[in-house]
Amino acid sequence: MIRLAERTWPEVRRLARDARAVIVLPLGAVEQHGPHLPLLVDWLGAEALARSVTPHLERAGYRVILAPALPYGASPLAAAWPGTVSLAGGTLRRVIVDVVASLARHGFRRFVLASYQADPAHVRAMGEAKRALRRRRGAGARRLLIQFAGFSPEAPSRAAMLSPRVLRLSRSPRPAFEWHAGELETALVLARRPELARRGLIRRLPPAWIDYGAALRKGARTFEEIAPGGLGYFGWPAAARAVTAKRALRLRGGLMAREILRAFGKPPAGAVRRARRR
Repeated sequence: MIRLAERTWPEVRRLARDARAVIVLPLGAVEQHGPHLPLLVDWLGAEALARSVTPHLERAGYRVILAPALPYGASPLAAAWPGTVSLAGGTLRRVIVDVVASLARHGFRRFVLASYQADPAHVRAMGEAKRALRRRRGAGARRLLIQFAGFSPEAPSRAAMLSPRVLRLSRSPRPAFEWHAGELETALVLARRPELARRGLIRRLPPAWIDYGAALRKGARTFEEIAPGGLGYFGWPAAARAVTAKRALRLRGGLMAREILRAFGKPPAGAVRRARRR
C-alpha cells in the first residue's frame, strides 16, 4: 500500500498516470461509542477496511494508494453526546466531492470510499457525493469509477458488512442486534488499539439488545430515541475478542474486494506500459 501524503508531487504525478492506480479514501467519524470505547472507532474501522480490501486489489494487479482519512463524518444520531463532532450531510458531501475531484484533476480515475460509519445521514452523503461526481463536467469526469467498501448506500458493500458469514463469527447469542459499540466494534478496538479499550468496564457492561433497525424505521433520529436512558451502546461488549475482529475484517475485505474488482475489471495492461515509459 502506498500512502499518498508521504509522496512527493513528482511521485504522485507518476502514480496518477498509472492506469493501475486506485485511491482508497477512508471516511471516518468522531463520535461516542459507549462508556468503554474511544471516539475514534469509526475512523479506526474505515482505515481497517481499507487495509482489508487492499491485498485483494493488489493481487489483481492494481496499485493501491491510501489517501489520508477524513476523521469527521455525519453523526446526527450521536450529536448530543460529549465529544461527538457531526458534520452536516451537505458539508460531508462537498468535502468528499472536493477531495475526489482534486485527485481526479491530476489523473486518478479509480476510487474506493471506505466507511465504517453506518449513520443514515453519513451513508446518504456518500451516495450524494458519488452522484455529484458523476454529474461533474470537465476532463475525465465521465470516466471516474467510484466504489464503496463498508457501510454505504449500495447493496454489495452493505451485504458484505452484514453477511451471515460475518455474523456467524459472533460469540453473542443475538448477533443481529450487535450494532453500535457492541461486540464487533469492541473487538475492533481490542484488535487494533487495545490500549484504548476500557477493559474493566467492558467486562461489567450488561447486554443492551435493541432492535435499532425497527426504531430507525419508525422515525427515531437519535440514540436517545432508540434507547431512552441507555449508555450509548447496542449489543454485548463483554463478548468481544480481538480474534473475532481480525476474522471479520478478513472476511469482509474479501467479499467487498470481489465486488469492487467486478466493477473495475482488470487493470489495462497497455496503459500501464505507457505510464512506465513517461
